[in-house]
Amino acid sequence: MESMGSGGGERSLLTLLQLTDYDKYSVDLLLFNPSGLFMNMIPKQVNIISLGKGYERFVQPFGASIKAYLLRGDFKGVYNRFLYSKTVNGKYGSTLYRDQLAWKYMRAALTADLPEYDAAIGYLEGKPNFFVADCVRAKIKIAYIHSDYRKLEMDKAFDEKIFEKMDYIVGVSDKCADILREEFPEFKEKIRAVENITSPKVLHKMAEEKAAEYENIESTILLTVGRMAPPKGYDIAVDAASILAENGVDFKWFAIGKGELQAEIEQKIKEKNLEDKFILLGERANPYPYIAGCDIYVQPSYYEGKSIAIDEAKCFAKPIVATRFTTVLDQLADGETALLAEIDAKSVAEKIMQLMAEEKLCEHLSENLKKEKLGNEEEINKFYEMLR
Repeated sequence: MESMGSGGGERSLLTLLQLTDYDKYSVDLLLFNPSGLFMNMIPKQVNIISLGKGYERFVQPFGASIKAYLLRGDFKGVYNRFLYSKTVNGKYGSTLYRDQLAWKYMRAALTADLPEYDAAIGYLEGKPNFFVADCVRAKIKIAYIHSDYRKLEMDKAFDEKIFEKMDYIVGVSDKCADILREEFPEFKEKIRAVENITSPKVLHKMAEEKAAEYENIESTILLTVGRMAPPKGYDIAVDAASILAENGVDFKWFAIGKGELQAEIEQKIKEKNLEDKFILLGERANPYPYIAGCDIYVQPSYYEGKSIAIDEAKCFAKPIVATRFTTVLDQLADGETALLAEIDAKSVAEKIMQLMAEEKLCEHLSENLKKEKLGNEEEINKFYEMLR
């Protein structure tokens, strides 16, 4: 995995590790960046392993890394580090596309001597999958794709070579798996749908804490949870909040998460004079008191694989407004378990105002969610089946 930050993929992995049967499985976890909000929550049975001194030298700040290679007389290392930095920091293509282009330079620095495994799992699109394909000896290799592949803007030809080395390719929803089959028909027999696991019991237990920021608020509380990254639609959310404010709506919109767009979103909030309306909480290891205490959960994404945040909001039977991203119908039914908006601020604002005005509609959505089977702990059996 890349790290144990606060993204959906990381939360999904944490849940999987928490539910794994350690009487049957011995687990090594390799992180490219061994840090993040969830590091302290990893079960003690998990053995966190290192990529080795060569990788540590490679990922130092650019100047320090180049100096370390020069002191060793390793001019090939200098070459690879220079081209890696130039490639990943370029402006052409998506971050994942640049990671594909730069992988050959990083791969040369990966010298960790790992044993042969029964199974090796790349738990996220990008470097985790590349590493499992090219750097690990294992009887079974599994690649995870946590999003709508078509939206990732990756080089298909590159991934064909990665997927060719895999025994299974996992999409985290039926729609994600179908998209993978359409994009890579030659690998359709390898492709499986294994959902991110949500455990209502665990969530409700964790939600027993109080969300201090909600105290003494009489306004309608809106909440969005997700990385501040392009797919998550924070720009839509801030524009929708501006429309609500212009219409005199009494609300507080809280957001949990951080990411590369944070400075941009903070500036947008300031420009629209929403500092007291749209409140960034940063990361929270336990977001569940906030979900449990909000009035409406809002998911303004441009695209998702299978949104963990939506599944978690469903576990608390919250009225939900979500955009009509490609895979949303795997999780929500418009007018029955949520209101679905177009992928624009005006539509999102209109749906929020509709819920605020129609108490019976909110009750209808919540009651339908309570009738749904929301936990899916049994999905771990699909994971075990691949290992067997």
